[in-house]
Amino acid sequence: MADLSESKAFWWWPLLARHRRTLYTGLVATVWCSVAASVVPYWSGKAVHALERHDWHGSRVFLAWMLAFTAAAGVGRYLMRNILIGLSRDVEREQRESLYLHLLSRPFAFYEQQRVGDLMSRLGDDVGTVRMATGPGLMSFLQVLSILPVTVGLMLHTNWRLTLAVMLPFSLLALGFYFIGKRSHAVQQKLQLAFSALSTFSHETISGERVVQAFGLEEARVAQFGALSRRHASLSMKQSVIFSAYAPLSAFIGGMSALVLVAYGGRLVVRGALNLGDLTAFTGFLAALAWPVMSLGWSVNLFQRAKAGQERLNQLLHSPEAPLPPVEAWALPATPTALSLEEVTHRFETGRGVGPLTLDLAPGDSLAVVGGIGSGKTLLLQILAGLREPQAGRMLVDSEPLTDANLRRHWAGLGWVPQEAFLFSDTLRMNLAMGRPDASEEEIWEIARVVALDDLIRRLPQGLDTVVGERGVALSGGERQRTALARALLRRPRLLLLDDALSAVDAETESRILENLRSFLGTSTLVLATHRVFVAETCGRVLVLEEGRAVQLGTPGHLAAEAGPFARLRGLQSLEREFLAPVEPAS
Repeated sequence: MADLSESKAFWWWPLLARHRRTLYTGLVATVWCSVAASVVPYWSGKAVHALERHDWHGSRVFLAWMLAFTAAAGVGRYLMRNILIGLSRDVEREQRESLYLHLLSRPFAFYEQQRVGDLMSRLGDDVGTVRMATGPGLMSFLQVLSILPVTVGLMLHTNWRLTLAVMLPFSLLALGFYFIGKRSHAVQQKLQLAFSALSTFSHETISGERVVQAFGLEEARVAQFGALSRRHASLSMKQSVIFSAYAPLSAFIGGMSALVLVAYGGRLVVRGALNLGDLTAFTGFLAALAWPVMSLGWSVNLFQRAKAGQERLNQLLHSPEAPLPPVEAWALPATPTALSLEEVTHRFETGRGVGPLTLDLAPGDSLAVVGGIGSGKTLLLQILAGLREPQAGRMLVDSEPLTDANLRRHWAGLGWVPQEAFLFSDTLRMNLAMGRPDASEEEIWEIARVVALDDLIRRLPQGLDTVVGERGVALSGGERQRTALARALLRRPRLLLLDDALSAVDAETESRILENLRSFLGTSTLVLATHRVFVAETCGRVLVLEEGRAVQLGTPGHLAAEAGPFARLRGLQSLEREFLAPVEPAS
């Protein structure tokens, strides 16, 4: 068979190629159904002609054949629908699974360029349109292809002149369907983009409902939602108008054929060139063609919609970012990770970023990264985590360059706590043990005590089995941060990266957690980004960044003693602490 994978007309073939046997079985059932349904009018014509000749026995025999082929057509129709509709469900399942796996294998940079609402639109609406085309649409199309030659052949066998006269109007269908389908495809592409924009806007509004309510933006967001909804509705109605043209066009052509049949066929009967049974058979032939021809427009419309949807899915599947390496089980050493950056640079088009930066971290070292907003703290931690590749220079992990070959091994020993603590809509236990599902109850409670979460767990109505809600909405910001920190610590990481992980925690709880971490992190290398100098002073060394470049590096005591950004920042925060400290009452 020729390679159809690159054909625009046969865009659906790669989806069905692995199901050839099922597809061919469905095709056989379709041909069976169509042939049986096409022959039914032939036997009805024979029965009527037998009545014309007063052949009562022959008429009953022909009616029996008519009944047998009607039953055969019913069985074939059941098999056809069961096989081909089931095939489309298999295609839908495979597409959703492949898209889900594809999204899970995308690197960090991919999601910075995508919108969640758009991805959900493609996973939902676009996959659904493809299913409809590869199921009901393909079934209707195959039915037309199989019933048309059989029926036309029987009509030609009966009377070729009347066949040409009756089928002449049908030649106009192809031209009409071409123009309607072309217009439908263009509108469908715009419609899917409008649905994507509407989904994205809805997702952002619902996710950020606190900001919307706090700033009193309800009316503005409703107005914008209304505008997007009206555009989507306008395109939907336009598509419905285009789609609704298929049925009237098919009905008009069918009516023209029936008119020709009565006018010309009746004339042939009067002249004796055609008997009444043959005219009856022609009426049945046209009735047999009516629904498949009308459904042809419906199936063409489905294919136009699905083609636009598959184009959007292919854009997603053929994203330029290289996939992540496959998941493997690694036997990790018990020693902390050693890190080394050699002239590492990563900058965006705006010029902001990190580097060039050279840095060495011995196993078990602790480093605090301090700097102002936009200084590159988070970006540096993302590079250390292996989420971003350096644009220049290289990063060594345990004296080996970090590549795709050992990236999963690096992640297996990583504990990562980003600025925004993301929790899943599940129990607190599941969120804590996500990185290590086999963790025991004792281990979970031990980590909970380290991050000062044990008191909270005891206060919750179901303890560890309390559902925290979407994104942990049932917990405060500080509680979510401590949960994310506990999740990372439970992995017993060789490298722990904390990106302002305690910014929402009060000073007293923060001091308690840091004190606990000193004794807990004996087998981890620690790098934390913070804007709090007194948190940075708990680490062995401090790196000060300005506009992505290292301006100071040394021990906290050394940097506090010399003039520079760290000492200046320490003086300001010391003054702030003194100003906010409670005043003791005079004795």
